[in-house]
Amino acid sequence: MKDLFLEGRGSPVLLLHGLRGNPMELQLLAQRLHAAGHTVSVPFLPGYGHSEHDRTPLARSERWTELAKERLDGLVRSHGPVAAGGICIGANLALRLAQLSGESVSALLLISTTLFYDGWNLPSYRWLLPIAGCTPLRHCYSLREKDPYGVKNVRIREWIARQMENTGNSAAGARDLPLTAIHEAYRLMRVVKKGLREISQPALILHAAEDEIASLRSPTLLAGRLGSAIIRKTIFSNSYHMLTLDNDRDAVARASVGFLRELAEGAPHLARRLA
Repeated sequence: MKDLFLEGRGSPVLLLHGLRGNPMELQLLAQRLHAAGHTVSVPFLPGYGHSEHDRTPLARSERWTELAKERLDGLVRSHGPVAAGGICIGANLALRLAQLSGESVSALLLISTTLFYDGWNLPSYRWLLPIAGCTPLRHCYSLREKDPYGVKNVRIREWIARQMENTGNSAAGARDLPLTAIHEAYRLMRVVKKGLREISQPALILHAAEDEIASLRSPTLLAGRLGSAIIRKTIFSNSYHMLTLDNDRDAVARASVGFLRELAEGAPHLARRLA
């Protein structure tokens, strides 16, 4: 799986795909940010992402953070402070970068942030996952992605289902999510949640009202606990978890481009605002 890098004249943006995902999840958003002038990097993170051509074993969450920070540091060296963002656990990694890297991160684009696995389409035994993840059972089981695959749009959902059936992978991520990956995601969630008040970068929080993976508890916690002086929160009504692929994808791109533009212009109305 190749990285996506789009060189622009404006400020840089680092976008991080979801757990067992790939850069295709963020391709449209990256293109829209690039069209607005930004340099955009969407790296594939081996040991965190999934590709039929990549055989890197699943890494621990500390390694995910190291890989993301390496990409951040490289982009900072070549282009200056970076707006960091991501989808699902990729948003958690962006938050972790903000905790670790200070002024190297200029802003946050947090899409479908998953601080709790508590959405409506998760199995009824989901409360057992943190417990099982701490035992050897985590090496034996996987959760298989199922309809609606994070997408409300029927046509796109069918396309993703065909990809998963044919290759085990798709624009919405891998077909199977090992319990070991979920265990590492829980470990990252705990670290990120403990440090939310330390994060002061302006933050854009985008979430679906009907997110089947992470309920509105995640964006509510973010908005209430982040130490940022500028917070913009938008809840979308016509998508599921994969906001960057679903019905609201254009609105997500517009919100992201507009937020970064307003920050660059120092718009006076960008006070702390929860919408």
